[in-house]
Amino acid sequence: MDRNSQTRILSVFEGAIYNGFFLITQGFLGTGLALEFGASEPVIALIGVLPSVSQLIQLIAPFILRLVGNRKKAMMICASAGRLSTAFIPVTLALGINKQSLLLVILAFFSFAASLAGNFWVSIIRDVVPPDKSARFFSLRNVIFTITNMLITLLYSFILDHSSGKTGFVIITTMGAVSALVSLVLLGLHNDPPHEISYGSGLFKAVTRDKKFMTYLRFYSFWSFSIAIASPFFAYHELVNMELDYSFLSLLNIFSSTLTMVFYLLWGRIADRIGGQAVLEFGILGAFLKTFLWLFMDRGTVYLLYIDTFIGTASWSAINLCLFTTMLELLNGVDAETYYALLSFSNGASALAGSLVGGVLAFYLNKFTWTLGGHTFFGIQILFLVTLVLRGVSFLLLKRVKTKKVVSVPGMVFNSAVVIANRLAARPREFIEVMIEKNKSRRRSDNSD
Repeated sequence: MDRNSQTRILSVFEGAIYNGFFLITQGFLGTGLALEFGASEPVIALIGVLPSVSQLIQLIAPFILRLVGNRKKAMMICASAGRLSTAFIPVTLALGINKQSLLLVILAFFSFAASLAGNFWVSIIRDVVPPDKSARFFSLRNVIFTITNMLITLLYSFILDHSSGKTGFVIITTMGAVSALVSLVLLGLHNDPPHEISYGSGLFKAVTRDKKFMTYLRFYSFWSFSIAIASPFFAYHELVNMELDYSFLSLLNIFSSTLTMVFYLLWGRIADRIGGQAVLEFGILGAFLKTFLWLFMDRGTVYLLYIDTFIGTASWSAINLCLFTTMLELLNGVDAETYYALLSFSNGASALAGSLVGGVLAFYLNKFTWTLGGHTFFGIQILFLVTLVLRGVSFLLLKRVKTKKVVSVPGMVFNSAVVIANRLAARPREFIEVMIEKNKSRRRSDNSD
């Protein structure tokens, strides 16, 4: 097995173990941790989008690479700084220093370091994975992540339900910190293929002249804003307004994770065949449509969560896979770090703007509730209406992006249905033709006798 193949395998194990900590900062676990530190709505919004906001620092990634002179060394310096900092969370909780500002500082430092490490990792993995197999590789990688994430989430939820308050979060954040350290060791075993580092001037100016990339950049930035404005408050609505417990949410997560494994494999095969952008468009459209359900989600309509989970799983598996693979199609030459840095910076700026706007709106909207036709509406659901409209606009912006796209997903389904229908229609005719031919052969045989 060559070193690139070993690195591809290592990247799967490293990412799966790393998620042992990362999951604690996201979704209902992240919201629960923030509430344990006494976080307000604006701070919860900001913590929820830290992975995106931290990408603001990406602009300095090309300069760090020039300074260090090696992608792997730069990646390990940044990853070490971020993952070692995770140990401060269980320590501060155990000591009772649970201030929202402290949690925000720790998670911000971790996210900024992880963002820089991610830039160099993307550059390395781009050279390690063959382009014609990228969608299939990342879909399989995501399937494995889904399995491990499902088990980790179930374990953490079980611990939180049986160890109330601070104790439960001390336990799971300690486990998360250990996971971060183990993943750091695996990251150090990655192979860094020979790579030319560009030392020319005007790197960002050259990238901005790439019209295809800039069209994608505009879509990506607007999409990030659309998601960040409301993303932390779906979990907030479940925990606070709908009063759902962690066990129920973890079971829902298992349902979603099971479906995700199927969809990742499906989208990986389809994306390599018709293009990542076609699958991405289908995912964005699904994410837009499913948001309608959240306008009517309350304690009496919990059943809508099952519908939302199915549509959301199909949509977000396509988005998570093909946002990345579509980006890889647009990265050119030795300046991949610069392309990714500019894309990440724009994404971070948009996410920061979205989280700040969303946090302020949530702070005021959360004060209102009203009943209409026996259905209780919460002010936070106005924020869901806002993100619904913005997601629709994002879909229109994506349609302007020009990458490899043989046919749309609905078009592929229609074409496949036509082929199947034609085959089914042809079979009776073929059967009759065979019978006629056999009958003619029998007659010729009788005549010869």
